[in-house]
Amino acid sequence: MVCRPRRLSSVSEKRRSMVPVQIRLENQNDGEPPTFWAPPEPGITDLDHPKQLAWLFAKMWFRCADANIQSLCKHFARAHATNEIFAVAVYRNLSSSHPMFRLLQPHIQGIIPINVQARGTLVNPGRNILSSYLSGGDNLMKVFSNHYKEFSYQNLIIPDEIKRRGVEEIPGYLLRDDLLSYWEILGRYTGRMVDISYTTDEDVAKDSEMQDVLREVVDIGFRGFPEGAGFPREISNKEKLTEFLTAVIVNISVFHTAVNFHTYTIYNFAPNAPTIMTDPPPKQHEEITMDRILKCLPVKEIIFVRMAVSEVLGSYSPIERFYLGSTSENKLGILGENM
Repeated sequence: MVCRPRRLSSVSEKRRSMVPVQIRLENQNDGEPPTFWAPPEPGITDLDHPKQLAWLFAKMWFRCADANIQSLCKHFARAHATNEIFAVAVYRNLSSSHPMFRLLQPHIQGIIPINVQARGTLVNPGRNILSSYLSGGDNLMKVFSNHYKEFSYQNLIIPDEIKRRGVEEIPGYLLRDDLLSYWEILGRYTGRMVDISYTTDEDVAKDSEMQDVLREVVDIGFRGFPEGAGFPREISNKEKLTEFLTAVIVNISVFHTAVNFHTYTIYNFAPNAPTIMTDPPPKQHEEITMDRILKCLPVKEIIFVRMAVSEVLGSYSPIERFYLGSTSENKLGILGENM
């Protein structure tokens, strides 16, 4: 079943975090009117009370939609498919001796073969593993299309994206805090590499290999997107080059880490983040029971598939690098000796 939920949240000064105060569920399959759910009154403490169960059920439906967006849009589309555009452009246009290739190569290694495997099994319309345990798995192209309709280069500029979303002051938003910290750290490092490699802004403009990377990202990678999805087709100064490289590195490394390596921890207990619900969403005045909730969860075979896939996806690659200067184990033999 597919449900389109919306959540209204409020900042709790006591808990120093966002707390949900209402959830709207819209049944996309049957055309039923939307329903609205709120936390039970403070006096209702029995967890088996219908109002407690109704609120739990509404949150599970919201988590189901959120898990689908996380898996398909944030993880595969943004942190894999988008990053492959950068990887292909870099490998095709930068020589192995180019300083910007040396900067980017530790981050882009492995992206292309991993995505080839994903297209063969995970997101292949003919044999799509995701459709076995994701509500949106049967409509991958529609989900991806909707995601990329709103995607642009500005989404990768983390400080600007935080301001655009208006979440600068929300307490307890750990992802925002970590992304901003890494943006600053990697930005400084990238800026130093750019300063070492280019003496003046004119040197950037005259670097034909780097300019070819930018043109390929826009003309081929994001062909058909309005204005190349906002990506720069050319860069003529060190500041903008630093911003572009930082955006690419943060999206490949930090953002992918945030949306990938925790998946098994979250998904291994089905009620915590159900990725598919097998019965329709509740009607507005329906009395919710635990049997109704359990009936909506997938059978154990589907849960096992989801656990297995999330465990594999959340595992570290044998060529993963965790800190500057580390040496990859190179178990797969795909790195050159000079890497």
